[in-house]
Amino acid sequence: MSSFTKSWMRQKTHTGTTHRPIVDLAFKEKKNYNLYSFIVDSGADISLAPRQLAERIGLNWARGSRISLTGISTRPECSVEGRIQEAAAFVPDLALNLSLPICFADGDAPYLIGREGFFDWFNITLEKKKRRTLFRLTH
Repeated sequence: MSSFTKSWMRQKTHTGTTHRPIVDLAFKEKKNYNLYSFIVDSGADISLAPRQLAERIGLNWARGSRISLTGISTRPECSVEGRIQEAAAFVPDLALNLSLPICFADGDAPYLIGREGFFDWFNITLEKKKRRTLFRLTH
């Protein structure tokens, strides 16, 4: 069974710094592949990325399934429009091609990898003390 380990990424927050589990995914853009670090979010049903990524990888954002994204506040003025589409992603650590449902948000959105699609391929172990994540391929 194939596996790889990924160190957590240090990020600044409004209260200091934190370490977050990530996975690197590559997407084919016009002439080559570009690498993006996605935060591993086991609480997210679906992956999330900004609309600009959909456009860079050649997806027509308007053709995706429409969704309204809300956070803590359910007020309409606090929601963001998104579109769900299948996107071809490449996991360079295993040379693995995946098709993932991703919600592309219209605005400044973080890169999050959610359970749907991605977690179907991996058993994921978060090791907080060591600040690393182990990804074990299940297929």
